[in-house]
Amino acid sequence: MTIILYCVHGAVIFLLAWWWFKHNMSSIDKFYWPALLVKLGAGIALGLIYSRYYVDSDTFSFFQESIRLADIGRADWVEYFRYLWFEKEQAFSGENRTLFFVKLVSLFSIITNNNYWIISIYVSFFSFAAAWWLVKQISLSYPAFTLSAVVAFLFFPSCVFWSAGIIKESVAMTVLYLMAGLFLIIWQSHKITWLQIAMTMVCVWVLWSLKYYYAAVFLPVALSAVLTQWFIQNRMKPSAVSAYREFVLLVVLLMVFIFVITFVHPNFYPHRILEVVVENYDAFYQKSDPDKMVHFNNLKPEIGSIMLHAPWALISGLFRPFIWEASNVFQLVVSLENLLLLLLTFLAFRNVRKLTASPDRLLLFSVLLYCAMLCVFLALSAPNFGTYVRYRVGFFPFFIMLIMYNSPLDRWFSKLFTNN
Repeated sequence: MTIILYCVHGAVIFLLAWWWFKHNMSSIDKFYWPALLVKLGAGIALGLIYSRYYVDSDTFSFFQESIRLADIGRADWVEYFRYLWFEKEQAFSGENRTLFFVKLVSLFSIITNNNYWIISIYVSFFSFAAAWWLVKQISLSYPAFTLSAVVAFLFFPSCVFWSAGIIKESVAMTVLYLMAGLFLIIWQSHKITWLQIAMTMVCVWVLWSLKYYYAAVFLPVALSAVLTQWFIQNRMKPSAVSAYREFVLLVVLLMVFIFVITFVHPNFYPHRILEVVVENYDAFYQKSDPDKMVHFNNLKPEIGSIMLHAPWALISGLFRPFIWEASNVFQLVVSLENLLLLLLTFLAFRNVRKLTASPDRLLLFSVLLYCAMLCVFLALSAPNFGTYVRYRVGFFPFFIMLIMYNSPLDRWFSKLFTNN
């Protein structure tokens, strides 16, 4: 029975992959199947690592909870669907975001007969499909970024690993990639179709339900960028446009949208948001190994204190753990990645002048702001190395794509694949 199950679902996934490949063909087709295998392998690897090296893990807790909910579905479909759509109470362990994710996974538990590995492959495939579509949109709109986008979204180890398998980040990144791709289409065409509006609303709902802080940064930045672009093109004379004015307008609009966001979620209420950041930091401080976290001395729920610690949070969120801070093989792999990123970041400073002169500078400014804001928030709120290395996947591939552009690594990949 198990062999038949694997064969049936293997065929389904292959057909889905083939259909997606045929409907999204582009200049980067040579990367499709290798990238797909890497993503599916990452999902399996995540399960194997957690099953072997960790006693308690989110991925298997989510899976066990999904089985309990799937059992309800097998016994009573009416009760199951009522629970999916209306139940908000914690009949299952965890917070609301966990409950939402368990509901999603339970659908796959039903169709796979509670098979963890097949569910992992399905989730990983959908994450890959969204990443592939986003890379295709980047390639079509900005060909110069093609190879850096391919590496960042499809092959960079941390980005692939932490967006695969049965974890909330996999589904969150699936919808975030779709939102970023839709944003690019709107940015280029300056038109919004009803289908795009419907897809965006579904993506926002899922992302807000799973990782509301990703959405709380992405949406204000995206809306501010679109409005800034519209204002510059329709209300400013070409002679009056400058990088400085674009940036100032973008930041002003961003502050407005961030203020609006503070009324949407209890943790973002104006009188609570700074307290939540410090409370989360204190909670991690109490339960984390002091040698495996970022320390912010005398962090207070005040704007001045947050701003004072923001630079160190940005550096730590991007480049830590450093090599000498790695205490196991997993942290060593991450620290080597971070060392490479630190080198690429230094080299990327050579492109600052090109950035300000680029016709796409507004979009690049927006991506940098998104990365910096989410990085600082995550490093302050979740300072444990193991936690924020996982959480930072929400901005990490975008940052990697930017710093790889026109770098020696980017040029090396370009020569390698051009010769092939």
